Amino acid sequence: MATRNTPWPAGTPCWIDCAFEPEHRGMHHARDFYSKLFGWRMEEGPKETGGYTTCFKDDEPAAAIMPKTDEQQPTAWVTYLATDDVDATVARVRAAGGQVVVEPQDVLTAGRMAFCVDPTGAFFGLWQAGDHIGFGIVNEPDTVTWNDLMTRDLPAAKAFYASVFGYTYDERGDAYAVIQLPDGTVVGGMHQADQLDADTPASWLVHFAVADRDSSAQIAQELGAAILMTYDTPFGPEALLQGKHGEVFTVFSPAADAPAQ
Repeated sequence: MATRNTPWPAGTPCWIDCAFEPEHRGMHHARDFYSKLFGWRMEEGPKETGGYTTCFKDDEPAAAIMPKTDEQQPTAWVTYLATDDVDATVARVRAAGGQVVVEPQDVLTAGRMAFCVDPTGAFFGLWQAGDHIGFGIVNEPDTVTWNDLMTRDLPAAKAFYASVFGYTYDERGDAYAVIQLPDGTVVGGMHQADQLDADTPASWLVHFAVADRDSSAQIAQELGAAILMTYDTPFGPEALLQGKHGEVFTVFSPAADAPAQ
């Protein structure tokens, strides 16, 4: 089992969460959907966390869901990138042409966070670990196994994240690059996503590992999700799904040689 109990290296996708409407049974639907799709156990935090609910797989934190605090807040999985010093990272974000939309702030004793937008329009979080390191389990069925930045300007995205986190890249043709930390550790990918609709912003796309792509996609559909696309990658079969509240993600059955988080 791929578990962890120490902070993730800077630049690593280290956590995800998604906000749902508190009304119209949004949180209720999300709890029901993800507990049935992935077998997650849900645990709501103390009152001061505003309903923030951690999703556990095999008793390790795998993700979180929460009620929206703003009507304009989209329902989308947010990828957080680890940092050892969120304030210093925010300064590098600004210097590299990104925007800081939520300034660094403490989250009780869990850690310190900020939210940013890269120069190509992709929203992401920064997380400096305190009591909460982020993922306690990855690369197992029903947990996160990969994150891809979907962008219309791959060269600009590569330059930005290299400046902020020291990323290097393993180029896979003109439209895809595998992200490496300065020590060579593989942590994700970037895709020139020319297929994005004009009104769809650049974003980080979360991939969940599953034992069987087709079975998981069918379960998701029966629970109210839409199957947007199924396809076979060089590393295993995958399906692009959209939850009933709008969040987009993939379920992926990785082959033994598939790159992982």
